[in-house]
Amino acid sequence: MTTNPRAERGLALIALGAALLVPLAAESADYHGRRAWTLQNDKIRLIVTPGGGHIASLTLNSGPGANVNPYWLPPWQSVEPGTWSQYGGKYGDKPGAQLLSSLLGHNLCLDFFGGPSAAETKAGIPVHGEAPCLNWTAGAQSADRIVYSANLPTAQMKVTRTIRLTPGSSALWITEKVDNLSAMDKPFGWQQHVTLGPPFLQEGATHYDMNGGWGMVDPKEFSKGQRLKKGGEFQWPDAPGANGETVNLRNYPTSAKNSDFTVNQIDQTREWGYFTAVNPKKRLLIGYLWPRKVWPWAANWEENHFRAGHPWNGKGVARGIEFGTSPFAYSRRDTISMGSLHDTPTYRWISAKESQTVSYAAFVAPIPAATTGVKNVRLTARGIEIDLDGADRKILLPLGRK
Repeated sequence: MTTNPRAERGLALIALGAALLVPLAAESADYHGRRAWTLQNDKIRLIVTPGGGHIASLTLNSGPGANVNPYWLPPWQSVEPGTWSQYGGKYGDKPGAQLLSSLLGHNLCLDFFGGPSAAETKAGIPVHGEAPCLNWTAGAQSADRIVYSANLPTAQMKVTRTIRLTPGSSALWITEKVDNLSAMDKPFGWQQHVTLGPPFLQEGATHYDMNGGWGMVDPKEFSKGQRLKKGGEFQWPDAPGANGETVNLRNYPTSAKNSDFTVNQIDQTREWGYFTAVNPKKRLLIGYLWPRKVWPWAANWEENHFRAGHPWNGKGVARGIEFGTSPFAYSRRDTISMGSLHDTPTYRWISAKESQTVSYAAFVAPIPAATTGVKNVRLTARGIEIDLDGADRKILLPLGRK
């Protein structure tokens, strides 16, 4: 076959031009020693780790609040999934070590939310299911969009997540698809475990808001360091303290050590659930918005210098808002046996060979120093509208949902 060098050069230039029009998300090894994918636009920079599929960092590029990552970076060296056993007990024992060794920021709990049973632990199942402890694979990528997925071999499921940045906005639109690969109907849990940490998480400065209603402190003993009354019922944000006092859950952390767990039912009159956290000293707000009917619960996990074992060593400061299908981080058996709480299901069903898809939003925004919290968050045709408290100001974040 006779080749035409001029034609070949032309085709090469066309291919190069197409590549320049759709740049790939950058992969690097410089996020605290972890492999990472980076997405960015003119407003924000997002870092996702293939190991665990975690959303590890979300920062504003400039202005008030710039370069402050609100997500939790554990006080121990994070490693790639599956390598924890090489470190001689540094990350503790199974099943917690499998998760904690590679945990970062926002992780997905699938196919259940909680700890495995003794038999499941022996069989190798980690805390919060397989999804946050596997290596995910990227599919379609561009500078402001990524599609990545993981196969859950024991659960016989596949999860695919698409993250889209909106041009000119600091909001993300996230779509997750769960495929049941088995020929059986299955009960399962699907929970977004969003954990915030220092320097954003700061005593006297970080304040949380959500459209939560009825709530309950974990009726089981969550730890020996509880500041809240076991099994106490309340309305957000005023929880019953262990000594009879009222504890305002908006403000965290405090100067005293503690380790607690509560849950709130999202306002049943609202289509969308939300939570926000603000730190006026850092001039930054972070929040999430999700469909209430699919994910009716928002759990609150608090850890403040209490856990002394490996890998915590008394150094952990974190707060997780974990919204999804289940109220408490219990075993699969206990969650399904509970069935419902306060007339709301505690798990979902997925039919044989069925696919389920849910979309939700995450966002960061600069805020005035006078901000004391958030009054309301709405999803409208214009985007995400946020009403601030204290500063008496509204924020509009355009949101592309295609």
